[in-house]
Amino acid sequence: MTAAPDSLIVTGIGGTPGQMDLCALEIRDSRIARVWNEHPEIPAGVRVVDLGGATILPGIEDSHLHAYEFGRSLTALNVAAAVCPDLVALQKAVAHATPESSGWIRGIGWDDTRLTGTGPAGMLCAGDIDGAQPDVPVLLTDVTGHQAVVNSAALRLAGITAQTPDPQGGVIVRDAKGMPTGLLREGAIGLVNAAMPRLAPADKRAAILAAQQHLLALGVTSVTEPGLGPGASTLMDGSGDLDVVQAYRDLADEGELHLRVEVMLLFGGLGGTRANDVAAGLDAWGVPSRMAPLGHLGVAQVKVFADGIPRSRTAWMIEPYDDCTHGHLTVAGDTDQERERELRAIILAASSRGWQVGVHTTGDRASQATVAAFVEQETDASSLRHYIIHGDFTPRQSLALMAQNGITLNANPGIRWMIGDGVAGIIGPRRTAERQPLRTAWELGVNVCSSSDAPVTPPDWRPILAAAVTRSVRTDPERTDGEGLTMDQAVASMTTNAAWQSHAEGWRGRVAEGMAADLVVLDGTLDPADPWALTDVPARATLVGGVVRHGSL
Repeated sequence: MTAAPDSLIVTGIGGTPGQMDLCALEIRDSRIARVWNEHPEIPAGVRVVDLGGATILPGIEDSHLHAYEFGRSLTALNVAAAVCPDLVALQKAVAHATPESSGWIRGIGWDDTRLTGTGPAGMLCAGDIDGAQPDVPVLLTDVTGHQAVVNSAALRLAGITAQTPDPQGGVIVRDAKGMPTGLLREGAIGLVNAAMPRLAPADKRAAILAAQQHLLALGVTSVTEPGLGPGASTLMDGSGDLDVVQAYRDLADEGELHLRVEVMLLFGGLGGTRANDVAAGLDAWGVPSRMAPLGHLGVAQVKVFADGIPRSRTAWMIEPYDDCTHGHLTVAGDTDQERERELRAIILAASSRGWQVGVHTTGDRASQATVAAFVEQETDASSLRHYIIHGDFTPRQSLALMAQNGITLNANPGIRWMIGDGVAGIIGPRRTAERQPLRTAWELGVNVCSSSDAPVTPPDWRPILAAAVTRSVRTDPERTDGEGLTMDQAVASMTTNAAWQSHAEGWRGRVAEGMAADLVVLDGTLDPADPWALTDVPARATLVGGVVRHGSL
């Protein structure tokens, strides 16, 4: 055999899911040039690395990961449950925080299932954090990004009073006297974010680089960045505007963007989105630009929020919540019929301009409406590869339609594991147990992707795969329900299937000749009999385009 002078031959491979007889491969010109199922004959003078039986995976593609906001959770104030398990810890964290250059304090990650405040029904309120730094405006978004608590200084600067009406698609939580408590849900977060000075470009760049370093160390090589643009003013810390897209572009131009990033543009945000705003935003932006093979940045997708989440009772459900409400679509409109028409118009505004659309739908009724809207499009939904994000309660009939029309289900096994029975009191134990029917979707022929939705959950793909296979949850580690994926399927959901969602299956997502040499070398194996053992297997090295970006071979 012969090898190019600049090639690297990797031997001693202990296999990869679906290719357990893989023995060696050659990397040349950023791609996998050749694979062997038996030990190759190595010519003299060729660089060779013997992995000693290590497992190789295609680079992990997290197809729904807020990389910028995850970076903000690393560089801004961290108020996650691991750091702030109770109210006292949260107050201390705010008291010791250094305000940003804007003069504000922004934090990310508190968990209302673990924190008890002094507001109505034990919810957090402004009074809980007012004493920490009373003269500094504070905004703390929760782990889901769908609600935030602010202090009184922030309420004043935002002009939120008892007379301020709830914005469309949002809720200003009030006390018994009608006064705002400081807790804001969905689109109401934008009222405060609009009052904050813009975050400095250097801070945005630092967040991206911090996220990139962390993700590469885990073995993540590609991400879909869901929701940058004007609508991000209502999402998480509100700073994910178009300047962040420019920061990604700058890093790519400078050769400093090592991840492969698929950006989703966001117009309208968590609530009140209108088709006219989406159309105007896309026309101002220009045409979609899909990532080129071996490229590092693509901007060809649009994010839409169709509803909220069950824990806030804002997901649109067929059966009622514990308070007899059903939620509703959060796009613009005063009735269900008006909102469904607006959702169809939003999707048409994007797809008719050639943009792929990913729609946040959690409730079963919202999933039905979204799938119907996709199917009714004048454009070919299967060619654009639209997809449902989360889709926790998508009915079987809708899953069948998704399979027939090339609509992906982008699910979050890690969120299901984390929440466990946390919403059983809100939606009931039966619906809680039925959440996220992965095997049903797979067997119906749906392209199933698994993702983290970080910083909602950590971006570590290993527990995501374990949760997808076992179907266990944090509150019941022994639970199983027959809806689990096989280990090979779970790996595919974060490699080949994710690449298909991104229109990149022709050049990444597999260990095969001609594919990008985006690879993860594991110091261990994937044991289908013990999926959780995977969480103890570290990534020895992460390669992007054949270049080691973390660790060492």
